Amino acid sequence: MIKNKKLHMYEVVAHEVAMDAAARRELTEEQRAESRELLAFAQAKLAEVEAKHDRCKDVRPAIRAMDRPSLLKRLTEIFKVQPRAVFAFRDYARLSDDDLRLALENAEQMIERLS
Repeated sequence: MIKNKKLHMYEVVAHEVAMDAAARRELTEEQRAESRELLAFAQAKLAEVEAKHDRCKDVRPAIRAMDRPSLLKRLTEIFKVQPRAVFAFRDYARLSDDDLRLALENAEQMIERLS
């Protein structure tokens, strides 16, 4: 606890000013620059990690080469042929392209096992 009353009052006022600025989302140019640097750093690290981790490494090349409309079309065809097929997630329009590729690979493998 601060014993000097003037210093304590300064600290209280400085804290209130900082809280008001934060509430109004006011940042100094230095804070904005630091924020942009942190964001760029985080994005670069994330891209680096994602580049090392190829989620579709076990997906056959034909499926890897497919674009989004083709992936969705093929999954729709599979569910018409196999209406009782059970997958954890059927709202494929919301999935990323890589997730669609993985889902299609799983569906194709299921068909091969059932054949």
